[in-house]
Formats: sequence, structure tokens, C-alpha cells
Amino acid sequence: MNRKSPPKQKRLNIAEDLIENLPIGMMLLDEKGQIIRMNKKQEETSQIRREEVLGRTFQEAFPRTLEQGVKEPYLNLLTHGVPFDIIIDHYIPQYYSKQITYRTRGTPLPSKKYFILLHEHSQALDKEKRLVEKKTEELQESKNFLESLIDSSPNIVISTDLDDHILIFNKTAERVFGYTKEEVIKRKIDFLFLPKLQNGKNPQHLAEVTCIKKALTPFPASLIISDIKNMNGYPIAKLYLLSDLTEKKEMEERLFLSEKLALYTELMGGIAHQLNNPLIGVVNFSEMLLKEMEEEDSKRELAQTISKAGKECLRIITSVLNSIKDPYLTFSKTDIHEVLRDSILTLRDRLIEKLEKVSIQITGEQHILPIIGDALQLKQCFLNILINAIQAMPNGGNLRIAIGKEVDKKQIKISIADDGIGIPREYLNKIFLPFFSLKKRADRHGLGLSFAYQIIKNHGGNIYVESEFGKGSTFTIILPSN
Repeated sequence: MNRKSPPKQKRLNIAEDLIENLPIGMMLLDEKGQIIRMNKKQEETSQIRREEVLGRTFQEAFPRTLEQGVKEPYLNLLTHGVPFDIIIDHYIPQYYSKQITYRTRGTPLPSKKYFILLHEHSQALDKEKRLVEKKTEELQESKNFLESLIDSSPNIVISTDLDDHILIFNKTAERVFGYTKEEVIKRKIDFLFLPKLQNGKNPQHLAEVTCIKKALTPFPASLIISDIKNMNGYPIAKLYLLSDLTEKKEMEERLFLSEKLALYTELMGGIAHQLNNPLIGVVNFSEMLLKEMEEEDSKRELAQTISKAGKECLRIITSVLNSIKDPYLTFSKTDIHEVLRDSILTLRDRLIEKLEKVSIQITGEQHILPIIGDALQLKQCFLNILINAIQAMPNGGNLRIAIGKEVDKKQIKISIADDGIGIPREYLNKIFLPFFSLKKRADRHGLGLSFAYQIIKNHGGNIYVESEFGKGSTFTIILPSN
């Protein structure tokens, strides 16, 4: 059964009714952009009566909308028939002031002579936008917290992609390695290790590796490597967790040195005790010879030298024995300047020929209060370091002695620097060991610096050395002030 099409006027009425009751705002524009039709929902959305905008161009009636990111899409629609669909967050309507989330769409009709603009804003759309914003903010907070947590770690935390390109480099890594994050991101991680780690051959746990700083200084570190996996269990990145072992190694070396020095002290005590009695005989017999000799006797000076040297040895041995029994037994108020001057005078007597090519400079504060210590032991300590410095400059050079005080820490600092051959890096942690010497010679037993170390420790101080091979060494002594 054929049905007749409804009359044209009836179809137009249906279309009008449909447009008028659309649940979203709609405007019909002609090819010049004039508003020729506007439905009821558009009136509600714009909060303006249609009579006030009909016959005006969209640009004239809604300039604020165009200014908020719609101008270019709108002109493309009129001139080229290009549809658009835009969501504007924080949109401010033309005829009232309120921030809303706003969606606008435009499309040409088949004739290309008319265009439809659809506009909507709703609580649901605004709520969804706010929810996305909230989730984004929460995600950013979580990201910031995670970054802060990683940066606050006392360990070095580095993350790479599966090809070993660095993605994360925390603050501890920056501080220890000396690189900024920007300098290492996207670089392959192998440049941080010595030797370089081989890609694909890294074990999950390495007890110890050698890392290399930006300044090309190596340092020991423990390393744990693990895979970062996604929810499906597939690796997506690598995590390198490193711990700088420098302080631990230094502590182990100090403990090792202390144990060695304890044995050395016991040995020195035994030797000193064995030498004490024969030396008393040397001093006594030299004194007896002096009493029996005439003043004009040509050999009297030799006997006096024997007596003087014997008494000096007895004083040193007595000081050593007393320091072993009780380091503080022989302590009294001691002028550090006087001890250094006495050390240099003795040095000139012993090494007069070698000092001809050496310039000795003493700088620093002159008014330093006396310390509590053993002047004889400290003199022997300074002498040992000074003699080492002279021997390190066979062709001469500068010997610089500086004295200062650190008021806040209540300490005295004495530095002795030379222009000598320096100490190779691999031997820096061994030079205070008993019987260690860089040059194996019959007259060098490797006890001088270990004795100096023990003396400074007995005085509650510390002794350090900095050296660069071929450029000299600096010994720094820290002593507590009175």
C-alpha cells in the first residue's frame, strides 16, 4: 500500500519543530555569516533573546567567542567549508560572566550556502573536565612525590631504557658523579663505569664496581641492577642502585692501619726497652771520659758529641716508652711555633748539603696559644715529614710550611708542602703503614711516617696527605688547641 508524502508545509513544520526543540543550541548562518535561525536551547545557552541577534553576523553578535580560540576555525568554515569541533575550558560567555566548559561545532549544509553552528555546555561536561583536571593534578603530585623520593635517596639511583640510555639521574648521583642531570640524560650509562659495563652482560648484582666521576676520579661502589617491568611482567626499563663505598673503604683502611700500628707500637716498645740499657752505658761512659780528659784534649769534642747524641737518643726512647704506657704522661703546654723552629734547626744540621737547593717558607698566624702535647714527640713527627719532603726534591725546590687555627673547631692546622716527585695514587693509602717505603734502600726502613701518624693520633689529632705524581705532596696535620 503506497503512502502519500506529507504536504511540503507539513514537512517544514516538522523540521521547524525539530530544530526548535533540539536539546543543544543551534544557529543557522548564511554564506556571509549572518544568523538567520536560532533555536530555544541556544537562547538558554547564550542567555540572549534571538530577536537581538537575528540578522547580525556571528562575528558581530559573539566576538568574545571568536577571541577564545574559535576565530580561525570559524573563518575556515565560511570560506572553505571545513567543519570544526572544539571544547574550550574556562570559557567566558558573551552575555554573562561565568567560567564554563564549552563545546562548539560547525558544519556546512550540502548546498554550501548555509552553515550550522551547534553549542552546548552542561554540568556533565564541566564535571568530566574537572575530574580529568583533578586526576591530572593527582598524577602530577604523585610524580612530584616520586621524583622527590628518588632525589632524597642517600643512594645513587639511575634508570635507563632497555638500550641503556639514561632516563633518571637523582640528586645523589649528581653530587657524587659531578654531572648535572641535563648532561647525562639520553647518554649511554657505560661512561660512568671503569671498565665500561657490557650491554646485555650485566649481572643482577655486582658486589663492587669502579665508577668514574666527571673529574675522571675513580671511586668504589656497590651496584644492584634490576628490571623495571610493566603490569604484564615485561621489562620496560632498568634500575641501577649504587652506593658509594669510599668512606667504607677509608674506614677499613684506617682500621687496618690502626691494627698495623698497634703491632708496630708493641714492636717499637720492645726495641726501645732493649736499647735503653746500652744507651745508658754509652752516656755514662762518655761522661766519665769527659771528666778524665783535659780541656785541651783534641778528642774531647768527639766525646762531647757522643754524650750529646746518646742523651738525645735516651730522651727519644724515654718519650716512646712513656707514650706507649700512657700517651698523656709526658704532655705539657707546648708552643707549636717553637717546636717547628727547633725541627727546622735540627733539619739544617742533619741535611745541610741537601738544603742548599731548598727554599723553606713559613707563613701563617704567629699568635697561636700553646697546645697540650709532647714537644719531643711532635718535633720527631715534624722532622720525619720534613725529611721525607726534602728527599722527595733531589734537585731542590720549595718547602712551604703554613700554620693556622680554626676558631669554630678549636683546632690548629699545620701544612707542609713540597715540589717533589709526588706519590702515586695507588700508594696514598699505604704510606703511613710501618715498613712501607717507595724507595727500597738500606737507609730507609719505612718507619718515619708511621711514627708521625702514631704521634698525631696520640695527641688526638689527624694527619692527611694530598699528592699528585710529579707535582708534589702536601701533609696536613690537625691538632686540638688548648
